[in-house]
Amino acid sequence: MNGQFPIGSISPWRYFASIGFFLACLLSISDDDNALPHWLNFVVWQVQVFSCLSFFIVTHTLMKGVLARQNDIVKLAISSVIAVTIYVPFSLLRDVYIEQETAYTLYALFEEWQNMAPVALISWVAINLPWLSGFQIKRTEKNPSQSKEKYQAIDNAANKNINKTIEPLTINPEPAEPAVELQDNSATPPDHDFLKIAKIDNIDSLICLKAELHYLKVVTEQEQHLILYNLKDAIEALSNIDTTLGAGQTHRSYWVNPNHAEKLLRKNREGELVLSNQDKVPVSRANMKKVKGWFG
Repeated sequence: MNGQFPIGSISPWRYFASIGFFLACLLSISDDDNALPHWLNFVVWQVQVFSCLSFFIVTHTLMKGVLARQNDIVKLAISSVIAVTIYVPFSLLRDVYIEQETAYTLYALFEEWQNMAPVALISWVAINLPWLSGFQIKRTEKNPSQSKEKYQAIDNAANKNINKTIEPLTINPEPAEPAVELQDNSATPPDHDFLKIAKIDNIDSLICLKAELHYLKVVTEQEQHLILYNLKDAIEALSNIDTTLGAGQTHRSYWVNPNHAEKLLRKNREGELVLSNQDKVPVSRANMKKVKGWFG
């Protein structure tokens, strides 16, 4: 849970794509027993590794309920076992039809699972470990002082815009006291866990959330960082803290704090929402009417 790091110039998509490509290259080179031509063996391993990695990512993303509330390492272990179990029948097809090494039997399936499960578990945890251990990857600026001044100017401009526009865009004009009661009465342990994992000290500072593979990008007024969390579970936790926050999803992969919405732009039949930090997030057609209502 500790040590979530600012994502900088590295995204989960690029990270896992690079890892998958590297592993596939390594396996294709080390596969001495394969009778296929080198180029075809390379292609087969690329398909094998990326399809397997996709199974792992999707499995972890779809974990719900009690499984989703476990420790990160435990969740990775559980998702790896489930993913291997689902993937083994497809993996065995390679040995049966491409390499023609074995027959498709229950014993062959069990043997394939037994060979894959320990390696898959260790590899899956190891691949995700840098994101959980606090390892920091940032893009360095050529002139730090200019960069600092540039971001300070952006922040000042954003603050001026907020001061000008926040009053007419107020979505929840109720007094502060009922909001405090809602937060105190409905704060359950899972909700506290999410705020702790996401490093959110003040819910008002949270700007938006973005799903990136099986990770969640948390954007606040102070920083951006990744956590191993599901967007749907995060929205549910926020809804339990304040019911108005439960309606903040603008797109399948995005949630926005309505109090940080500044402007809605039309983009064909969909929309684009400008936030207080000047980031832009998509608004799907299904959510257009709801988002329009934020502006009165």
